[in-house]
Amino acid sequence: MSASTRFVGYRPTRGIEKDRRPLTAISERDLGMKRHWVVFAVDAKPSSLRKALACRLAENEPVVIVERAVSAARRRGRWPLRARVDGLEYRPFHWPEQVPLLGRVSRELNVRRLRRELDRLCPPGARYVCYDSPSQAACAGRLGEAFAVYLAIDDRTRTVTGAPIPGEEEAERQLLGGVDLIICVSERLAQVLQSRAPAKEPSRFVVIENGFDERLFDPSREYGEPEGLKNVPRPRVLVAGHVSERIDWEGVAGCRRRLPDVHWVFLGPADLGAIDRVAAVGAHFRPPVPLAEVPAWIAHSEVGAIPYRRNAFTRASHPLKALEFLAMGLPTFATRIPSLVQFDRELVFVDEADGASYAAVASRLSSAMRSGSLRSPSPAVRNHSIGRRLELFLSTVEQFAVSRGRQAGKSLAAARGS
Repeated sequence: MSASTRFVGYRPTRGIEKDRRPLTAISERDLGMKRHWVVFAVDAKPSSLRKALACRLAENEPVVIVERAVSAARRRGRWPLRARVDGLEYRPFHWPEQVPLLGRVSRELNVRRLRRELDRLCPPGARYVCYDSPSQAACAGRLGEAFAVYLAIDDRTRTVTGAPIPGEEEAERQLLGGVDLIICVSERLAQVLQSRAPAKEPSRFVVIENGFDERLFDPSREYGEPEGLKNVPRPRVLVAGHVSERIDWEGVAGCRRRLPDVHWVFLGPADLGAIDRVAAVGAHFRPPVPLAEVPAWIAHSEVGAIPYRRNAFTRASHPLKALEFLAMGLPTFATRIPSLVQFDRELVFVDEADGASYAAVASRLSSAMRSGSLRSPSPAVRNHSIGRRLELFLSTVEQFAVSRGRQAGKSLAAARGS
């Protein structure tokens, strides 16, 4: 990551409508100025698309990554600004937003403060802002942006079980109406967001699927066996990523009953109660490791699994781990999530909640690996690298920015003519 990257803390805000300017008023002057980026990647993992794109983008362009939500309280001795090897990390003071009767005023103060902070940290030029959550709806149009994008990697209005989150659809509708371009990681997610948008403009919705870091996930390298795997017998089935109720625990449990000698390993952050779920099915839990270490866990597993329940949340998702597993040549099975159907020649699909289906596939794939099958990256994911995703992201944004500029120019000319 280059020294042009800046990390900024902020408090999620919503609900302030005044002072919003129309985003279609991007001007020829904006298009001709040097571009800089503000990318919201709040609490994002390094492998998350918005964080990975921002970090790769920062190698060539100025980028501010709005990374961390903060409150009015700081730990004693914590300075708001500190130097890092890869830039600066800034934790500003923000007024608490949950105070009764004062929440609306606090949110307004926070939006204005964030604008001032960005004006100080960003170099002069046309500001391109990339939002990632409905919680930022109040910011859209108020951060001095020449162009605004909503990069949606999940249905943020749903829990992992598919249940609606109160108030989030309304906030997302507000955000959809306040940006120029909406980029979604799956066709299903684009359809869902189009149905919520206040203005039915399908042309504003573009699908750019998830991407893996091609600099890290390379099966031709030699990887030492991770310490956390050495006490897990082979064959191993690896489930990497967020451990939560999106997992099809019934299917996993059924597989374990039928194949007790095939050992499941869950690697990643866990929701409350998820570790107990792992223990209940007789699997192994390991806490998250740095992204650079994940390829070694894949290299020393026989099978990868994407055992998701099929609900409103997962149907709109595009599981990144499937791409990482395939990039590493790991035999992988998954439940039939719509975005994964395109890989039907590379993945083996199992039936949700069907332990027999899981067991048959896990047995076949693990046996093939034990027989000495060589691994090679799947050609199907070659175009899903972060490098290729960034090229597509930039070309899409530039195309829409130019189009918006022309529209604004025509509107201005018409107004002057009248």
